[in-house]
Amino acid sequence: MTTDKVALLVGTGVVSFALSYAGAAVGLILGHLRLPLLVYTLGSPIAGASTNLAVSGAGAVAGAWKHVREGRVSGTVMLLMGLPSVVGSAAGVVFFVSVDLFWSHLAIGAMLLISGVGLLRSKKDGEPGGGLPDRWVIPAEVGIGFGLGILAAVTGLMLGTMRLPMMIRWLKVDPAVAVGSNMLIGCLTAVTAAGTAFLAGGGLDPVALLIVGPPTILGSYLGAKLTGKLSKEKLKRMVGGIVAVTGVFMCGQAGQHALRRPPK
Repeated sequence: MTTDKVALLVGTGVVSFALSYAGAAVGLILGHLRLPLLVYTLGSPIAGASTNLAVSGAGAVAGAWKHVREGRVSGTVMLLMGLPSVVGSAAGVVFFVSVDLFWSHLAIGAMLLISGVGLLRSKKDGEPGGGLPDRWVIPAEVGIGFGLGILAAVTGLMLGTMRLPMMIRWLKVDPAVAVGSNMLIGCLTAVTAAGTAFLAGGGLDPVALLIVGPPTILGSYLGAKLTGKLSKEKLKRMVGGIVAVTGVFMCGQAGQHALRRPPK
């Protein structure tokens, strides 16, 4: 690996520290902002996506451990949503060789934007909400977990930004518990997808993981400490703001992919 690439990876590590610190407070690692840097540095979308998942998974370990220790992880949510997500991530690597990034990023970005704005405008506790009927909660948890697991493997992202608003708004999970459970689910999903991709020859770059991983882990651990200090309403609004901004960013990425398409 050249000196220039190492320097770019070190810079990516610094950026990743800041992203994981800001994101871990609301149960996210913000790997979608790291992904373009890794793809550019490694010169391969496949290597960038696989390495990004591995870095996100490693970063989420520290934050998830902190959330587990402080009681912000639900065993029921892990069983109904986390396990299907892990299975879906392995299936996504095995059965989906390629995906049109324009449509995947556009669809994900639009959904994130809608979800984020919805959380920002959500009613205070005690007011009528928009949760799912009780009979649909368990099927929804399983379906969301499995579907987002597949998408995570395909896009190289943990997609916690999609899972988290669904948990808070649709499934009515307490925001602090949703934050902790979401990070642990993302961690297990990313590690499974990255490991499956590595075994399948998916281009995981170990040097990039060694350089970018440690600062991501540190930022995640420090950021997770903030969660318990935030009120439920403030936490919900922080989630909404970050998710909405993420949606705008991913829609912009979809536009970039569209412009780079070769003319038919």
